[in-house]
Amino acid sequence: MRVVLDTNVVVSAALIRGGNEDRILRAWQRGAFDVVVSQAVLAEIGRALLYEKLRKFRWMSEAEIVALLELLGQESILVPGRVTVTESRDPTDDKFLAAAIEGRAGYLISGDKDLLTVKPPRGIRIVRPAAFLEILRKGRDPRP
Repeated sequence: MRVVLDTNVVVSAALIRGGNEDRILRAWQRGAFDVVVSQAVLAEIGRALLYEKLRKFRWMSEAEIVALLELLGQESILVPGRVTVTESRDPTDDKFLAAAIEGRAGYLISGDKDLLTVKPPRGIRIVRPAAFLEILRKGRDPRP
């Protein structure tokens, strides 16, 4: 199963040890699913994880953040970023939809209200982290 993770999912994983988002990252690291990224998605995740204002709230050290970024860059499915999408109320979210389309992802995991209200293109399901964990727990894709 291919999945795109919104930046807020990865940042939340760095802020809340053992939370839903952290559990999603750990499931990916165990091979439960494949993550799809583009250079634009990786760049945004990197910028957000290294924000100075988040430093005091993270449970991850700088070294762990760098290791996570390297892992995302090396172990994810990197799409070229040739697809353009204009579906979200927030144009900065379109890169996640584009990566999902280009990488043939089945899911986009997000807590972002702008993305959660988008009519999903091409059969992609946009779900909250808790809903995705339930999909993983059941061990099957609930789509027909």
